[in-house]
Amino acid sequence: MLGLILREATRTAFDLAPIALILSLFSARFLTRDRALMRRVLIGGLHLAVGLTLFRIGLDGALVPLAGDLARGLAAALVTDPRWPQVLAVTGFAVAIGATAALIEPTLAATADRVRDLSGGTVRPMVLRIAVALGFGLGLGLAGLRLVWGLPLAMVLVPSVVLLALLAAFAPRALVPLALDSGAVATSVVTVPIIAAYGVAVADTLPGRSALADGFGMIVLAMICSGVSVLSAAIVTERMLRRAPGARDNERGNP
Repeated sequence: MLGLILREATRTAFDLAPIALILSLFSARFLTRDRALMRRVLIGGLHLAVGLTLFRIGLDGALVPLAGDLARGLAAALVTDPRWPQVLAVTGFAVAIGATAALIEPTLAATADRVRDLSGGTVRPMVLRIAVALGFGLGLGLAGLRLVWGLPLAMVLVPSVVLLALLAAFAPRALVPLALDSGAVATSVVTVPIIAAYGVAVADTLPGRSALADGFGMIVLAMICSGVSVLSAAIVTERMLRRAPGARDNERGNP
């Protein structure tokens, strides 16, 4: 156990070294007089290194292998019995694991809190996280169907991009940039390893699939569908607010 902790701590130190070097150089140049801020930076960096090390131990030791084994078992059952219940099991697992992984993604939670502060509380963090997670799960389910049916990536990717562009044209302009970034925000330390484990396991189990050519490309669909989900929620919310009794009274009272 001690060897595992030391190995992951070393990996984390190497991963954090470039950003730590850049921040240290600029802090030494511009923030040397603010000792309280420097103290917070050092303590926060230590917490980040320890937390990330422990998180990677749990992720690599439990979540990723479990997701891969479950996906491999569902895909093997689909090979034995290629009927709709098995297809739904493979894709349904993709939807569930994608949505839950995005919902607990730390970067998405932190960004949602920041968006609440910037919007003055108009955008609620949990609503944003749920909208992103639903889109992320649906995108991963769509990618799972592509794997099962052996469809080219472009056949699924192009319609998704077109739908995203159409929704962006009708959604509130202030929320379009947030929606376009939401999928990228949700793809981080939790979602990416789990999605990769699922895609590689399913592609490696199904006959005629390539773990390299078919096991990847899922993240982009999940990201696009996250944007589609957030834009759809924004459009629906705007329409509901316009139809509210108070909104109609205000419109009548305006000259």
